[in-house]
Amino acid sequence: METFAALTGRLGNAHGIRISLKRLAERGLVTTIHKRPMVYVIVPPEYRAYGAPPFSWWLHDAMQLIEPEYYAGLHSAARYWGSSHYALQADHVMVGSYRAPLTAGRRQVVFTVRSDISSARTVRTRGEKGAYLVSTREGTLLDLMRHRSKVGGLESIARVARDFGPHLTQSELVRALDAMGQVAVAQRIGFLFEELKLDQMATVVEKWLSPRTRTTRLLAEPVPETLTIMTKPRWRVTYSMRDINEIKEAQ
Repeated sequence: METFAALTGRLGNAHGIRISLKRLAERGLVTTIHKRPMVYVIVPPEYRAYGAPPFSWWLHDAMQLIEPEYYAGLHSAARYWGSSHYALQADHVMVGSYRAPLTAGRRQVVFTVRSDISSARTVRTRGEKGAYLVSTREGTLLDLMRHRSKVGGLESIARVARDFGPHLTQSELVRALDAMGQVAVAQRIGFLFEELKLDQMATVVEKWLSPRTRTTRLLAEPVPETLTIMTKPRWRVTYSMRDINEIKEAQ
């Protein structure tokens, strides 16, 4: 609102500003995406049918008012880096503390908490109309594995890992592992790299894990009693053939 007031010469006229913005919203020229603080987004003519432009156009500017420590993550980051196998029902943004989803036209922005967000590996990139922060490929994979139950499970993560494989770097993977510092996530992503034949990346994870204490972890959700459980000693990860079949679906 302050920006609108300054641009229209209405500083000090809060009531008039609210009336003007309400009228613009009724005409579909702007849309409200957040109420406290009040944040509006301009809706260009070509996006009137959608109620808002793509979130990459306005994300960074809006988040400076809502939650400055943020980044586009999970499948939204995967899509930015060229891995897009599913029609996303919402855009995914990582933040440092809980926030309710916000609505921008027909789409939602869903927030996922990362308490150590200041250490996350991100890059500032350019969207179609503006810059915003997005996790690196390596950081995206670790976030996906950390939140595997909400991103579509192993098959979904394996598809992204397969697409990212030729572009992953050993140095950035180490930085992402250090930034997250989650041994359990490292164990699971190491297992996945091995199954996908991303041997160099698996070796990087193995070296990162070597001085750290590990306990045996399930690869995925609790396994039904009808399935046989196996353990891969290299990672101290237990799994079933159902898990392996999901990974194979992505190959």
